[in-house]
Amino acid sequence: MRKLALDLGTRTCGFAISDELAIIASPLENFRFEENDFNSVIHKTLAYINHYENIDEIILGLPLRSNGSKSERTIMVEEFKSILESNLVKNNINIKIKLINEYGSTKDAESVMIQAGLSRKKRKNHKDKLAAAIILERYLN
Repeated sequence: MRKLALDLGTRTCGFAISDELAIIASPLENFRFEENDFNSVIHKTLAYINHYENIDEIILGLPLRSNGSKSERTIMVEEFKSILESNLVKNNINIKIKLINEYGSTKDAESVMIQAGLSRKKRKNHKDKLAAAIILERYLN
């Protein structure tokens, strides 16, 4: 069964998907949206669920502080999770959503892209989907 991962921000959401054996995490898309327009992220998530077969879990990055405490972004992600869950129920989709500590995933994504020699502009265009893949990879391992 596949896993779909999201790295949610206030204006971008990175998406990543696993293979059917849930071994490999692959970046999908850096999805840009109007600030705090989470309905568009819900629609994009539902589109991925319809496009890919056998998704049984959504892995949602939870932005905790380095000491494990919550921030405003943590609360935003928790609220998004509730809205997404109600949309899944409304659409008769039985997929679990798991919150996974995403601490350091964006920094790790930046580091990988710098080592690969990507320009600042290219890094900006790939950062969130790579962070989502890192979150998913951590979950799968």
